[in-house]
Amino acid sequence: MKTSSKKLDENKVELSIEVSDDKFKKAIADSYAEISKKAKIPGFRAGKIPSKVIDSHYGQGYALQQALEKSVPVFYSKAVHDSGIRPIETPQIEIVSAEEGKELKFKAQVQVEPAAELPDYKDIKIEFKRPKVNEDEIKGQLDMIRNRFAELNPAPSKVADEGDHLMINFDGTVDGKAFEGGSAQNFMVELGSKTLMPEFEKQLIGSKAGDIKNLVIQMPPQLPNKEIAGKSANFKVLVKEVKTKKLPELTDKFVKDNVGVESLSELKKEIKKDMQAALDKQSDNQYNFELVKQLAEKSKIDMPEQMIKMTIEDMMREFEESLKRQGATKEKYLQTTNTTEEDLRKNIENSAKERTRQEVAIKTLIEKEKIEVSDKELDKEIEALNKDKDKPMTRQELDEKGLLSYLKSNILYKNAVDILAKKVGEETKK
Repeated sequence: MKTSSKKLDENKVELSIEVSDDKFKKAIADSYAEISKKAKIPGFRAGKIPSKVIDSHYGQGYALQQALEKSVPVFYSKAVHDSGIRPIETPQIEIVSAEEGKELKFKAQVQVEPAAELPDYKDIKIEFKRPKVNEDEIKGQLDMIRNRFAELNPAPSKVADEGDHLMINFDGTVDGKAFEGGSAQNFMVELGSKTLMPEFEKQLIGSKAGDIKNLVIQMPPQLPNKEIAGKSANFKVLVKEVKTKKLPELTDKFVKDNVGVESLSELKKEIKKDMQAALDKQSDNQYNFELVKQLAEKSKIDMPEQMIKMTIEDMMREFEESLKRQGATKEKYLQTTNTTEEDLRKNIENSAKERTRQEVAIKTLIEKEKIEVSDKELDKEIEALNKDKDKPMTRQELDEKGLLSYLKSNILYKNAVDILAKKVGEETKK
């Protein structure tokens, strides 16, 4: 098969494709065989009908047309692969010549992904200062450990304050009717924790064990339950018990017995090291995000509307999948937020334009810098993917599921950003 390409106006390309007479002859033979299996012609068994009989029954050229409908998309796909173009729409096919015993010739016009005119790397400037872990942040982590091992002690006569724990029973009504989630027995709440509605917890400050409180709470308007959303709710609350929290003293013995570290100083070092690593990763990700963002913003790209529409569709699917993972649906979301699907698409549009520009810019960078994925890099990613799996997936299995190309794309993107960072200059990271 021979393929040549010609660039047309804007981002359109015309492929001229020639298929050898042998391959086209086979495609026609396969078409006759398929028709023979499905046809019902008196006097002939399925699969044993001669081609001449098929021609006389269905008309001259019917099998040829069927062969074209099935084989042209296959030949076109191979031509796309061989030419290296990236189509973004269904092609316009023009059959130049198609006769049995001769070469098949056809043309395909299609819009392709544009290439970006990348900026001078020196034009990309990012202010970067690596953040450092401070003592207050370390103290916060230590306080979290102390809270994890805190004791709750009954305080029968104590007036409840923020930070105290209350064991309560409560029953709520709206318009005199109980509602789902409005009642509970033996519920433990820490005042100020926002476990319940902030106003609910706030009104319990100053109560004591044995108190019965009647609370009036304005329900949030965005609640999914429209029968109570935005309405006034009445809660009858019995304070059964007040408990105070006693934090353990941070000593070497406490740390060794409960955290498994030899001393308090060692624990502080570990906390600082882990927090700094997390900050470094976060700041590196932010730096890389800004790199790609500026690369795209400073590039000249003739962006086809079709590409943006495709990205919007991708983002809509991603959004719906995200809702499903949370046990929700797009319809329920639109109803709760009082928006339409058109509103949602408009909200996504700007993000879709930005994402599409970045994808085009990165792909152009990959081509310009001739960035590739090595077998060693791919093996490492596969190993990470298979980690802790009872049955590791082979390359072939990953390829069949479409995961291999996904892994390669991730590696290519990472390599591209790494090279971009070097081109821009690591000296910006101080």
